[in-house]
Amino acid sequence: MSRGSSSFQKKGKARVVSIPGSRPSVHNSQLLLSTGMPSLDHLLGGGLPVGSLLLLEQDRHDVYSKLFLKYYLAEGVMSGHHLTLASLDEAPKTIMGSLPASTDRDIDDEASNAAAGSDKMTIAWRYQSQSAPRTGLTTNRFGHSFDLTGTLDAGLVSGADVCLFDGANAGGKEGGYYWSLLKQIERRISDCGLSTSSNKAKTNVMRVAVHSLASPLWGWEFSHHERENKWHQLTTFFYMLRALMRSSFSVCLVTVPTHLFVDPALLLRLQTLADFVVRLESFQGSEKETNPVFKDYHGLFHVVKLAAINSLVPPQLDATDWVFKLRRRRMVIEKLHLPPELSDTVSRSQEEGGVRRGGQGGQACMGDRLPRHLDF
Repeated sequence: MSRGSSSFQKKGKARVVSIPGSRPSVHNSQLLLSTGMPSLDHLLGGGLPVGSLLLLEQDRHDVYSKLFLKYYLAEGVMSGHHLTLASLDEAPKTIMGSLPASTDRDIDDEASNAAAGSDKMTIAWRYQSQSAPRTGLTTNRFGHSFDLTGTLDAGLVSGADVCLFDGANAGGKEGGYYWSLLKQIERRISDCGLSTSSNKAKTNVMRVAVHSLASPLWGWEFSHHERENKWHQLTTFFYMLRALMRSSFSVCLVTVPTHLFVDPALLLRLQTLADFVVRLESFQGSEKETNPVFKDYHGLFHVVKLAAINSLVPPQLDATDWVFKLRRRRMVIEKLHLPPELSDTVSRSQEEGGVRRGGQGGQACMGDRLPRHLDF
């Protein structure tokens, strides 16, 4: 080696690659993504870990579960993530066109319009002809606020990297819709360079959303019992889907109409294969709809299973009874707070008062035969 050369080289600060719309968990440093609902993120331990699968058991009329799916997709659009949406019951294009509006973008647009109004800086006159920076798409924050009374800007939706699957060309192939959807998700992971085996630096993630999986349009496997051996396609698809999530920078939300299942063993298998399992129990058409205890809520939210990824135990919840309610602009999940039993309290106090009055009157009638000091 020559005297002037050296094998030691000065290295600068290591470049940290940040993925938009994500943050590390404070518990286990797992990379988390928001579901679009802060209350649901809280129940999942801060968010949805990258590489995990969330199973959402639909309500009977698929009203509220579809809103959860739209929150999930709208958050992906606002964060600039890759999206893959599969649905046979409703056109995927229709679902993407009805995502809730982002209130953050409206605030940013109003602020930028006010700043670019009449109070322009005369010293920067040469910059007035240039276009203003795009402030609506805030990709550097975790979670956004959405308004259910409006729809997301069509320009943002059309500019997102979205792949739609409606099963148009997959029905007659071997394996049916399940195998075709798996191949499409696998191609997307490869084309975007999101596989964990790839040496390419990861700067983005993909959100996979499957709406109403195992509905009658996907097949009639759920109507058979285990002894008839008709579940292999659905359970194999679920197993391989979770394997794809584990081996890539992706997350998945699957909604399933489990109330149509004949054999509960199929549901137990899907719950075992999923990382997170939650169930929606709507009050529509049930006795709880007219129950005054639930008059402020629209349904029960059951947390069936929480995953313990990179940790010994799953996130610990401070309550067991959860409910969801749909307000005018948003949906929230909160603890079940029962109203106080005012009528029982009043009657109990009256009874106690009557006993005391009766006791005093009885003592007056009996005279001094009762002892003054009673031991209880």
